[in-house]
Amino acid sequence: MGISHSSVFLASAGVFLVAALGIAWHKHCTSPPEWIKELEVLGRPRKEKLDGTAVVCGGRRVFGAVFNLIAGTVAARVLADHFDRVILVDPELDDMERPRTRIMQYNAAHGFLTLFVDGVRRLCPDFDKELSAAGGRIASADYNLHYSGIPIPSPYGDFPGGRLPGTLAMRRSEAQKTLYRLLIQHSTAAENISVCPGTVRGVESSEDNTSILSVIVRKPDGTQLAINDISLVVGTSQAGVKWLGNAGYTLPANLRCFYKPNIRYVTICFSVSPEIESKLPIPQFAFNRLAEYVYIQHFTYGSFLAALTKTDNNTMQLMLTSSEDNLPRTMSEVIPFISTIRGHEPLAPWFVETVEKLCEHCPDASFDILKIPDQSYVKYHSVPEGSLPRNFVAVGDSNLQLNPVHGQGFAKIMLNAITLNSLLHSLDSAGPTLPPDFSARYFKTNSARTEGLWNATRMHDYGASTCEPMGGETRDTGRLVRWFRLKILSAATQYEDVASVLWHVHNLIAADKALFAPRILGKVLWTPSRF
Repeated sequence: MGISHSSVFLASAGVFLVAALGIAWHKHCTSPPEWIKELEVLGRPRKEKLDGTAVVCGGRRVFGAVFNLIAGTVAARVLADHFDRVILVDPELDDMERPRTRIMQYNAAHGFLTLFVDGVRRLCPDFDKELSAAGGRIASADYNLHYSGIPIPSPYGDFPGGRLPGTLAMRRSEAQKTLYRLLIQHSTAAENISVCPGTVRGVESSEDNTSILSVIVRKPDGTQLAINDISLVVGTSQAGVKWLGNAGYTLPANLRCFYKPNIRYVTICFSVSPEIESKLPIPQFAFNRLAEYVYIQHFTYGSFLAALTKTDNNTMQLMLTSSEDNLPRTMSEVIPFISTIRGHEPLAPWFVETVEKLCEHCPDASFDILKIPDQSYVKYHSVPEGSLPRNFVAVGDSNLQLNPVHGQGFAKIMLNAITLNSLLHSLDSAGPTLPPDFSARYFKTNSARTEGLWNATRMHDYGASTCEPMGGETRDTGRLVRWFRLKILSAATQYEDVASVLWHVHNLIAADKALFAPRILGKVLWTPSRF
């Protein structure tokens, strides 16, 4: 019996349909995320400023969180493009040169992803010049990552001349002062920003609870100040939940969810003269990268991470993590500590030798040890419509805290800023009040862009035996996610395009969906896991 014309037609149509769906899915997965498009309007002032005052609110410690001056500084700079008057409230703005006692990670090692640097450059065109004057440097956004000892390549071939985008290599303490000078003190676009040293103690709402009318500030001398004529309140502290509750807003009891990573880390900061640096056995390929070396331990071995970074003004930082209270506190304890590390491959011999020489020739190094607090997510986007004031948003850790070991905190701040800026630009009216759904729109958009970070880092952390999951979850939660991540890492060691997508997603230049493009997903699933 022959094949009918109708059968051939149906088979051909089926093949065509599958191909069309595959092309459409590929296009969907590889299209740039909306926030990358919105970068184009970051730093662009609106033609007609919005009426009233925008207040960026710092506060006291709540749930282990601290006011993030970087989040407040970036938010204030963005608001300056939209409002007649911007007030930045912070407990420690009276002397920027004094060490920040409220910032837990002030002396801790930090990573700055390219999204953050790209955003700052748009907010302040003099960024590179000011950075150089402060002794900082722009380095290639290559982390020289070794997962369980196996190198994960960076996508040099994706960029003209084989040069990755640059990012900031600088200590948090110096970067914070530099960025504050750039965005608040030196920027002509920020002339309508005023700084108010103090702590926000609460807010006062309108009679119908649709808006915040006043912000109450406790000044350093103990007196209180009411800031009125409020158009927008931007919270940078998780105290925002308490402010709203005390002002009469009814919030869900489970608004804030959290888990305990139970990780400690030490930052050892070395002063390294050019003469000493020339004697270090760091390979040539590792120079001018954001990190000379990063080693992340497979979670079945433990929660160890080691990162060596050349920072500003002839300094180098060594970061070491542990789930126990056994981190080195003196030079003599450093090498014995790292010698206990195990993985699929050992630490690079040149890295161990470099650390030995740093400990030998830089005896005045500082040791800064801290325990990572509970990581939390305040799910403002889940609050029923109409239950939040129209003129309240939250940025930085006030909304979402991520395990700092993953190095995404500053990029998350910039992502919040991009979202807020785009939403403000979408407003046509320069009237006295924001639209009724302004707060809800911000939190909905922001959650769509950042909740994946919360899920990915949380699922990874659950792999460690010492991690305490959030309520309703166990350490088995996310097992499939961890399996898939190990498959991605394995494929990234063999395929340049997989390594490229992984790098772009980690830097928040691409969305998570890029990992599910047909060609990438096929290679990930086909490649046997090396871990």
